Order: sequence, then structure tokens, then C-alpha cells
Amino acid sequence: MLNKINQHYFNIFTIAAITLLIATGCSTVGKVKEKEGISIERIDSQDASITHAYLTRSGNTLSVRGEVKRNRTGRGPIPGHLHITLIDPTGHTLKEADIGYMRRNTNSSMASFNATLPIELAPGSTIKITHFNTKTHKTFTEDAKWREGEH
Repeated sequence: MLNKINQHYFNIFTIAAITLLIATGCSTVGKVKEKEGISIERIDSQDASITHAYLTRSGNTLSVRGEVKRNRTGRGPIPGHLHITLIDPTGHTLKEADIGYMRRNTNSSMASFNATLPIELAPGSTIKITHFNTKTHKTFTEDAKWREGEH
């Protein structure tokens, strides 16, 4: 009798786990896939690495999101900021901005970033994300202020 009860709970747990995995896989529908033809280039600094960067689309709005990880061992602040450059398929800079990022909590060695792109990018465009440390650049905590690129 006890063996049948254990088997029953095992079956319920297995079905629940499979359902959770399927639901989690379907929840990333908002991410922009290869069909957009936009590539993301990540350039790390000595202090931090851009571990994840991806595009999401919500209606007509395209956003770049991701995570920055502190390179030094241990937890603590991640010095610096990110510089985002939007480059068209011919290699010309369209727009650029400096943005900050926010750690999940004070003990975390990871931080997340998010910036809404001001223009629609053509297929073949590149989003270049560069981390700069505080030794050479100031820290930004506000929303992205986009500037015109080279013409």
C-alpha cells in the first residue's frame, strides 16, 4: 500500500515538473530571435563582464536587456557604466547612450540593465554594448539619454 502511494506522488511530481519546464520555455516568447537579423556585440572591461544581452519586443518597442557580472571575487558594487551604440548594416553609428545598471541586492555580484531603443533597427544592424569602469568614466544611474551618432 505504501509503495502505491509513493508511486502516485512520484507520478504527480513528474507531471508537475514537465508542465513547469514547458511553461518556462514558452514564457520567453517576447525575446527577439534571429529572425530580426540584429546582432549584439558585448565588450567587457577589466572590472566587469556582460554575461547576458538580449532584445525584447513589446508592441512596437524594442529593448535591450541583460546582466553585468563583477569580475573580482566576492560580492560588492560593480563600478562603471554601459555604453550602447546602435550601428546600421553599413557600419555607421546611428545613436549612442550611456546607461547604468542595478544590482539585485547589496550582496549580489550581478546587476541587470535595460534600455529602450529610440529607433527601429534594420536587419543586419548591430547593438554594441561596452562596459567602462569608474577609473575612466563616471557612473550613470538614470535612464538612457540617446545622442546622435556620426553622419
